[in-house]
Amino acid sequence: MNVHLFNTASSSFIKDLNALSTVYENHNASKTYTKGAMALCVSKTARIGIDIEQKKTRSPETIQHFIKKFSTFQIKDVPCQISNEWFYRTWTAMESYFKLEGKGFSTCKNFVIDTEQQSIWRDGKKVAWLEYFDTGDFLLCICSNVKFLRQDVQLNYHDWEG
Repeated sequence: MNVHLFNTASSSFIKDLNALSTVYENHNASKTYTKGAMALCVSKTARIGIDIEQKKTRSPETIQHFIKKFSTFQIKDVPCQISNEWFYRTWTAMESYFKLEGKGFSTCKNFVIDTEQQSIWRDGKKVAWLEYFDTGDFLLCICSNVKFLRQDVQLNYHDWEG
Protein backbone atom coordinates (compact mmCIF):
# COMPACT_ATOMS: atom_id res chain seq x y z
CA MET A 1 0.00 0.00 0.00
CA ASN A 2 1.15 3.52 -0.74
CA VAL A 3 -0.05 6.54 1.19
CA HIS A 4 0.59 10.02 -0.12
CA LEU A 5 0.29 12.87 2.38
CA PHE A 6 -0.13 16.34 0.91
CA ASN A 7 0.16 19.81 2.35
CA THR A 8 -2.93 21.29 0.68
CA ALA A 9 -1.55 24.83 1.04
CA SER A 10 1.41 23.94 -1.19
CA SER A 11 1.55 25.55 -4.63
CA SER A 12 2.36 22.13 -6.18
CA PHE A 13 -0.56 20.28 -4.48
CA ILE A 14 -2.79 19.98 -7.60
CA LYS A 15 0.15 19.18 -9.89
CA ASP A 16 1.39 16.42 -7.55
CA LEU A 17 -2.10 14.95 -7.18
CA ASN A 18 -2.73 14.96 -10.95
CA ALA A 19 0.62 13.26 -11.61
CA LEU A 20 -0.27 10.45 -9.20
CA SER A 21 -3.69 9.88 -10.80
CA THR A 22 -2.08 8.42 -13.93
CA VAL A 23 0.43 6.29 -11.97
CA TYR A 24 -2.31 4.60 -9.93
CA GLU A 25 -4.96 4.31 -12.63
CA ASN A 26 -5.78 0.61 -12.04
CA HIS A 27 -5.53 0.57 -8.24
CA ASN A 28 -8.02 0.69 -5.38
CA ALA A 29 -7.90 4.16 -3.87
CA SER A 30 -9.31 6.12 -0.96
CA LYS A 31 -8.78 9.78 -0.09
CA THR A 32 -9.41 11.97 2.92
CA TYR A 33 -9.10 15.65 3.81
CA THR A 34 -8.73 17.73 6.92
CA LYS A 35 -7.67 21.32 7.43
CA GLY A 36 -4.29 21.75 5.74
CA ALA A 37 -3.79 18.12 4.69
CA MET A 38 -4.98 15.46 2.31
CA ALA A 39 -4.09 11.76 2.22
CA LEU A 40 -4.46 9.36 -0.69
CA CYS A 41 -4.09 5.61 -0.10
CA VAL A 42 -3.70 3.19 -3.01
CA SER A 43 -3.45 -0.59 -3.18
CA LYS A 44 -3.16 -3.04 -6.06
CA THR A 45 -4.94 -5.87 -4.28
CA ALA A 46 -6.95 -4.85 -1.21
CA ARG A 47 -10.02 -2.68 -0.77
CA ILE A 48 -9.09 0.23 1.47
CA GLY A 49 -10.46 3.20 3.37
CA ILE A 50 -8.47 6.04 4.89
CA ASP A 51 -9.15 8.89 7.29
CA ILE A 52 -6.96 11.72 8.55
CA GLU A 53 -7.85 14.04 11.40
CA GLN A 54 -6.04 17.05 12.76
CA LYS A 55 -5.55 16.40 16.45
CA LYS A 56 -6.87 19.05 18.78
CA THR A 57 -8.10 18.88 22.33
CA ARG A 58 -11.75 17.87 22.45
CA SER A 59 -14.06 18.69 25.31
CA PRO A 60 -15.56 15.81 27.31
CA GLU A 61 -18.99 16.92 26.00
CA THR A 62 -17.85 16.51 22.38
CA ILE A 63 -16.49 13.06 23.09
CA GLN A 64 -19.67 11.98 24.90
CA HIS A 65 -21.75 13.31 21.98
CA PHE A 66 -19.68 11.11 19.65
CA ILE A 67 -20.24 8.01 21.79
CA LYS A 68 -24.00 8.62 22.12
CA LYS A 69 -24.61 9.73 18.52
CA PHE A 70 -22.92 6.69 17.07
CA SER A 71 -24.39 4.17 19.45
CA THR A 72 -25.95 2.40 16.45
CA PHE A 73 -22.70 0.46 16.16
CA GLN A 74 -20.60 -0.84 19.02
CA ILE A 75 -17.28 0.35 20.35
CA LYS A 76 -15.49 -2.40 22.27
CA ASP A 77 -14.08 -1.52 25.69
CA VAL A 78 -14.92 2.17 26.00
CA PRO A 79 -12.60 3.41 28.76
CA CYS A 80 -13.94 5.14 31.88
CA GLN A 81 -11.55 8.04 31.31
CA ILE A 82 -11.64 8.84 27.60
CA SER A 83 -8.50 10.47 26.23
CA ASN A 84 -8.16 12.52 23.07
CA GLU A 85 -5.96 9.75 21.67
CA TRP A 86 -8.71 7.16 22.20
CA PHE A 87 -11.28 9.52 20.63
CA TYR A 88 -9.19 10.08 17.48
CA ARG A 89 -8.29 6.40 17.09
CA THR A 90 -11.98 5.46 17.34
CA TRP A 91 -13.22 8.30 15.12
CA THR A 92 -10.67 7.57 12.35
CA ALA A 93 -11.43 3.84 12.57
CA MET A 94 -15.13 4.57 12.02
CA GLU A 95 -14.53 6.97 9.13
CA SER A 96 -11.97 4.74 7.38
CA TYR A 97 -14.33 1.75 7.68
CA PHE A 98 -17.19 3.78 6.19
CA LYS A 99 -14.90 4.62 3.24
CA LEU A 100 -13.81 0.99 2.89
CA GLU A 101 -17.46 -0.02 2.62
CA GLY A 102 -18.05 2.78 0.09
CA LYS A 103 -21.30 4.00 1.63
CA GLY A 104 -20.14 6.71 4.05
CA PHE A 105 -22.50 7.28 6.97
CA SER A 106 -25.08 5.05 5.21
CA THR A 107 -22.92 2.01 6.00
CA CYS A 108 -24.84 -0.70 7.84
CA LYS A 109 -24.14 -0.19 11.56
CA ASN A 110 -23.97 -3.85 12.63
CA PHE A 111 -20.25 -3.73 13.39
CA VAL A 112 -17.92 -3.40 16.37
CA ILE A 113 -14.82 -1.20 16.46
CA ASP A 114 -12.00 -2.80 18.45
CA THR A 115 -9.25 -0.18 18.68
CA GLU A 116 -7.09 -2.38 20.91
CA GLN A 117 -6.97 -5.24 18.39
CA GLN A 118 -7.08 -2.70 15.53
CA SER A 119 -9.97 -4.39 13.80
CA ILE A 120 -13.62 -4.21 12.83
CA TRP A 121 -15.90 -7.13 13.67
CA ARG A 122 -19.28 -8.19 12.30
CA ASP A 123 -21.22 -11.28 13.32
CA GLY A 124 -18.32 -12.49 15.48
CA LYS A 125 -15.74 -12.32 12.62
CA LYS A 126 -13.01 -9.85 11.78
CA VAL A 127 -14.02 -8.12 8.56
CA ALA A 128 -11.44 -5.31 8.46
CA TRP A 129 -8.01 -4.48 9.83
CA LEU A 130 -6.74 -1.07 10.98
CA GLU A 131 -3.36 0.61 11.18
CA TYR A 132 -2.62 4.03 12.65
CA PHE A 133 0.07 6.55 11.75
CA ASP A 134 0.79 9.56 13.95
CA THR A 135 2.32 12.41 11.95
CA GLY A 136 2.59 15.02 14.69
CA ASP A 137 -0.52 17.19 14.34
CA PHE A 138 -2.46 14.52 12.45
CA LEU A 139 -3.63 10.96 13.02
CA LEU A 140 -4.09 8.76 9.98
CA CYS A 141 -6.01 5.46 9.96
CA ILE A 142 -6.00 2.92 7.15
CA CYS A 143 -8.69 0.24 7.04
CA SER A 144 -8.52 -2.77 4.73
CA ASN A 145 -10.57 -5.88 4.05
CA VAL A 146 -7.27 -7.81 3.95
CA LYS A 147 -4.95 -8.20 6.92
CA PHE A 148 -1.80 -6.12 6.48
CA LEU A 149 1.18 -5.04 8.54
CA ARG A 150 2.47 -1.57 9.29
CA GLN A 151 5.60 -2.32 7.26
CA ASP A 152 3.38 -3.04 4.22
CA VAL A 153 2.53 0.67 4.07
CA GLN A 154 4.81 3.18 2.39
CA LEU A 155 4.26 6.80 3.44
CA ASN A 156 5.14 9.50 0.90
CA TYR A 157 5.18 13.15 1.96
CA HIS A 158 4.50 15.95 -0.54
CA ASP A 159 5.57 19.42 0.65
CA TRP A 160 4.98 18.24 4.22
CA GLU A 161 6.59 20.04 7.10
CA GLY A 162 7.03 18.80 10.66
